[in-house]
Amino acid sequence: MRPPGLILCVFSLSLITAPACGWDAPVNDSAITMTGVIDFSMGEVVRGMYRAIRSNGDDVVRYPSTVSHLWFGQPLARLTVEGRVSEKIRALFGFEVNVFLNTYPPYLKTSLSSNGWPPVLPQYMSGRLHQAQGIFSLVDKDQTSLNFMVGLMPYKYNPEVRNLGEFLFRSGTYPFFLINDFNFPLARLSGLRLNFVHNGERFGVRFDQFILTEREMPPMNDISLATVVNVTLYNIIDIGFGVDFARVITLNDNLTTPASAVFEQSPGDTGRYTFRGTKLMARGTVDPFGRVRGTGSFLGDLAGEHGGKLYGEVAVVGLKNYPESTILFEQDRLNPWGYKKISERMPWMVGVNIPLWKILDVCAFELEKYPAPYPNDYYQVFMNWGLPIPTWIERYRSDTTMSDGSTWENPYDSTSYTGDRWYWSLYMKKRIARHISIIGQISRDHMRWEVNVGNKNNYATEEIMALPDQWSWRLATLFEF
Repeated sequence: MRPPGLILCVFSLSLITAPACGWDAPVNDSAITMTGVIDFSMGEVVRGMYRAIRSNGDDVVRYPSTVSHLWFGQPLARLTVEGRVSEKIRALFGFEVNVFLNTYPPYLKTSLSSNGWPPVLPQYMSGRLHQAQGIFSLVDKDQTSLNFMVGLMPYKYNPEVRNLGEFLFRSGTYPFFLINDFNFPLARLSGLRLNFVHNGERFGVRFDQFILTEREMPPMNDISLATVVNVTLYNIIDIGFGVDFARVITLNDNLTTPASAVFEQSPGDTGRYTFRGTKLMARGTVDPFGRVRGTGSFLGDLAGEHGGKLYGEVAVVGLKNYPESTILFEQDRLNPWGYKKISERMPWMVGVNIPLWKILDVCAFELEKYPAPYPNDYYQVFMNWGLPIPTWIERYRSDTTMSDGSTWENPYDSTSYTGDRWYWSLYMKKRIARHISIIGQISRDHMRWEVNVGNKNNYATEEIMALPDQWSWRLATLFEF
């Protein structure tokens, strides 16, 4: 265990736009405003798994490999420009750049270099659009508004979630997988959004209707229809429901329902797996301090802005079941698990914002159950054949003997995916100046490695903390304007 003093050496700057943190940002009287992120966060995977390899037909590095006390960092900058075109029209454009310090283990770098491979790149840098949307105000009266949005939009429906959860738009249907990012508990959606809000003293409602086009995961360009409704009662109860008809309209059905993704229902009767599916979500928050929060009373000061809130979420990721398949001859194009139980596609989470008076602004502990009996991995979707099946290749089998007869110690086998799979996160935030905050997180979540050694197989598509004893910590100092 590293001494706590080491944590204090980590320094980071981060800018987070208001739209990126959940609800829509307010517009001031200026025609153009700018908000942003400058983030340099660092942390340590105390124990985890390493997946990336360099290969040329044969594996140069056997994997998976266990890693411990591996440091990583992620400087990040995010800038959003908001312009008022007219009284009714706004436009937001944001760009994000980050640098993920290369986590490729040093002993593997040396091994690759000695085998004649080019030197491992020292870091992984990427740039992307954070958002690009137009917002058209259709109604804006007293406590009621109706807006139409178009473009790339950050979206968050569960306001209390800090790390885990937000299942509806941060999951894949077939295969079922979950993703999350540090200090970014939301999704970027591309398409059209109709947003209705009514904020009454006793009753509030938010309704969002989406027509979305897929821009993150293959197959691209499929169209989904989604609806999310949130209801607030007396500032104490906040409940929400959502449905996502994922890829209900396909632009290339041979990619969404591949001819090679075959399963056998009965002798001589075959069907095909598909990426298309229906997802359901229900969430709720109970705020016992809702009526006294912000009143200046002792209880109000104790609770602060978030303390005392209890929240949770459950989802069904894919309503339709499919049988297992063992009829394909390619060794890594099988689905021996199948999609046989809805309960195996029902993640749920609970969380609590611990009230700490003015010591911390946010202290949120979250617990999640991930029920799938196969890897939380999108290798088959993103890297391999573009198939809607779980990852099943020789490296994940409990038998450590490869087809060529070679063997190696495999600390991560197919039995790792059985039984209860629990994930947890402790998130803390404290504002120390007007524009500066410190964020800390200790967790076993769904983080994935970002590395670059010149081969597509080196992007880690599976979470790196899949075993129960694997966890990490991270610390960031944030500059917000």
